[in-house]
Amino acid sequence: WSCLLLFMMMTIWAIIAVELINPTVQRVADEGGWEGCERCRRAFASVFMANITLFQTVVAGDSWGYMAIPVIESNPPTAIIFVGALMTLVFGVLNLIIAV
Repeated sequence: WSCLLLFMMMTIWAIIAVELINPTVQRVADEGGWEGCERCRRAFASVFMANITLFQTVVAGDSWGYMAIPVIESNPPTAIIFVGALMTLVFGVLNLIIAV
């Protein structure tokens, strides 16, 4: 059940990210924010891709700054989404899994 809860919470954040972060990601990619990264442009293009990105950055802890920092620098309110996803998933759901 805990994996299902983790997936549901991650999907909720993915939906929010597609709607609010993806336009900023596209703008940063157009400006050359991620030279040599072919996946960065489509990281939040769909809910599925956003789920993969959130799993990679939040759950696995891989390339968090590489993806998030240019987006946050370009549009500071997006930090609320990145930090909210981090707090909810890592400190909420994953600690709940460890505690039980």
